[in-house]
Amino acid sequence: MKILLIRTPFEVEKHYFPRFIDEPLGIESLAAFISPYHETNVIDCISNGWNKYWELKDYPDKIFQGIKLSEIKKKIKKYKPNVIGISWLFSTQSNSVNMVIDSIKDIDANIKIIVGGSYPSTHPQKVLNDNKNIDIVVFGEGEITLKEVLDNLNNLDNIDGIAYKKNNKTIVNKPRELIRDLNILPIPFRDVKLYKNYSKQNVFKYIYSLFKKNNFNYKFSIISASFVTSLPLVCDIYYYFFNQHRENKMPIADISTSRGCPNNCTFCAVKNIWGRSWRFRTAENVLEEIDILVKKYGIKHINIIDDNFNVSKDRIIKICKGIIERDYNITLSDTSGIYLPTLDEEVLIWLKRAGLNDIRISIESGSDRVLHNIIKKNIDLSKVKNIVDICKKLNIHTEGCFMFGVPGEKIEDMEETLSFAKRCGFERIVRFIFQPFPNTELHQVCIENNYLTDDYNESNLYVTGNKCYVKTEDFSPEDVLKFVNRKF
Repeated sequence: MKILLIRTPFEVEKHYFPRFIDEPLGIESLAAFISPYHETNVIDCISNGWNKYWELKDYPDKIFQGIKLSEIKKKIKKYKPNVIGISWLFSTQSNSVNMVIDSIKDIDANIKIIVGGSYPSTHPQKVLNDNKNIDIVVFGEGEITLKEVLDNLNNLDNIDGIAYKKNNKTIVNKPRELIRDLNILPIPFRDVKLYKNYSKQNVFKYIYSLFKKNNFNYKFSIISASFVTSLPLVCDIYYYFFNQHRENKMPIADISTSRGCPNNCTFCAVKNIWGRSWRFRTAENVLEEIDILVKKYGIKHINIIDDNFNVSKDRIIKICKGIIERDYNITLSDTSGIYLPTLDEEVLIWLKRAGLNDIRISIESGSDRVLHNIIKKNIDLSKVKNIVDICKKLNIHTEGCFMFGVPGEKIEDMEETLSFAKRCGFERIVRFIFQPFPNTELHQVCIENNYLTDDYNESNLYVTGNKCYVKTEDFSPEDVLKFVNRKF
């Protein structure tokens, strides 16, 4: 069986452009897991087209990043797969994903199309019903499920974790049990020739910003930045000077050391995929992957993308000690935030010694009532300032993240959150607007109480979105924006 895995072009609203797009760890893990059993190839439209941007008349507010549909079609025709698997992480990528799916059936109607990722995992039946060209949805963890689908493509009845079409009906099988031992998964497959292209996006962003600062329009800035960054040695020269003056180095890699989250936040859909369990790779297994990233790919900085990578204090200290003992000379970041209940001075000392220069603490609210009764996040607010003070002593830059516009929140709660954020002494405070993602507890609250605004559309929901789609008895969208944009 020949399978082709595709990460589609990335679509972004113009006012968010340009964005850095991470490597597709999900596809990389799938490719590594199934390639011993089935002939496997990968098209990552971002690494193949890291400085290519284009627009479509049908989507005037969007810019697409990556190789175009015509190039994707050429690669599909050349490879001639029996099955194509497509990664679909966010509702905001629906246009791009569906364009690719429809173009596949134009090439060969017999190619089976499988989609997986965060969005179809929370909407398996809707995804199948909305696009007739999709044959199978994999929901939840994909590695074992995808292998079973490929092994039994003509008999899907007993495969857990999928939805599919049969006799003009949509069938949703029972969920698959989570993988308990993540060490059974191989190291993600990374293309040596294309891998460093993810880091090159930073070079594009920098060159693009120079043109924009000099008042060139965005189209000219894109064309010019794309040309400059395509010139030989430009990216290498940028890396050299960047690494001379920055604590965090380049090129960059992402790594996932655990799955799941022990929290039960009511705004978050992660538990719909991973459940509330926290599962982890051993320190030795993680260090094996870091060794490959450093020695084979020449990586200088690693982003740890776990939802909460430090839940186990012993494990994180072992990983830090391994990095130090092997003298990797890398820097680290925790891009999704750190788990506060197990964070203390000992852990921070080891993280700093291993290369961590900045830390993100996602607190969400400075109001105990909102935090514990509405958001339901396990954070002791009295501990936060002490952690920030320890970070300052260790020269770890701190970023505190807060959310405004949560249904049930009041104006005085928002004031309390701003006051708390200022008292803690973060170097950087990030204010997010609550986004009512479907299949979350707070989204259901919004539905039941008619809190969603008329312009609400799940396809426009970004974690970093600048619009408020909630209006309650206690606040308006305008109130929320005032708090988010207020100068300290």
